[in-house]
Amino acid sequence: MRLVDFAECRLILLTGKGGTGKTSVAAALGHLGAMEGRRTLVVEVDSQRSALAEIFGVTPSYEPIELSEGLWGANLVFGPALVDWLDETVRAAKIVKLILANQMVQVFLEATPGARELVILSKVVSLLEEFDQVVVDMPASGHAINLLKVPTTAARLMRTGPIHERASDVLATLGDSSTALGIIALPEEMVVNETVELYSKVRQLGCQVQVPLVFLNRCAAPTMTEDEHMLLERLSDLEDVDDDVKEVLRAGRWDANLERATADSLGRLHGEIGVGVVPFPRMGVLGGFEGGPKRVVEQMASALRRRVLAERST
Repeated sequence: MRLVDFAECRLILLTGKGGTGKTSVAAALGHLGAMEGRRTLVVEVDSQRSALAEIFGVTPSYEPIELSEGLWGANLVFGPALVDWLDETVRAAKIVKLILANQMVQVFLEATPGARELVILSKVVSLLEEFDQVVVDMPASGHAINLLKVPTTAARLMRTGPIHERASDVLATLGDSSTALGIIALPEEMVVNETVELYSKVRQLGCQVQVPLVFLNRCAAPTMTEDEHMLLERLSDLEDVDDDVKEVLRAGRWDANLERATADSLGRLHGEIGVGVVPFPRMGVLGGFEGGPKRVVEQMASALRRRVLAERST
């Protein structure tokens, strides 16, 4: 799948190892959706400390709030999502009130394995009725796998009834062609290892969600020739150089190592996973950091937009 097709999916799920820039990519895809005229929602899942707040300067609440023109944000926490789930499932206001007022029932629902995950995913699916596109900033790798396992388990254990119906609805949405999961990675050996492992685990899930793209964040474009790499190595072996020269050489080695790591990571991801890879350069190098995280995300959205336009023209 090309980026242009991925970006037009109605439900986009994003996960990856913690610290890879998952929220930034989610926000950039949200920006892209809004730029293309879609009413787009970026969702955080049960976040205790909103990462979107650093980007937009506004802390998303459970109810979607507008972050910029055409772009909305929300933080799906369990309590309010449970109320919505009960309203949709029970459809009797008095019974819902009794359930919510009973502390033992509350404890049971909190402690029941998979209850939180199914309620959250059910809410994500229902948001597709309000928005043209929903981009979900999911938990990191292991927690995301557990989240995606729940609907299959619930549908298998509950053969009939409202829980089975909601789990089936979620599974149908996850397996739909308008739903896609993207994995965020970095050009680092450990991160690529985890990305390959995560891809394999997603493929083994009961739900049929497709994983068509990996976003490789903080890449370095190849700017040095092989001769320049060799020259840098020879100069780095010199001992009689002043501190300023050492600093320049240190920066050069850092760039050279990142270029090699980027090339190696792209090769491994293409070879071992076999899906499309969307590389992001190191945003902020050209002054983006002066505007903080928001400016970096805008740069990422512009990079996505340029690639989408290029793919449409071919």
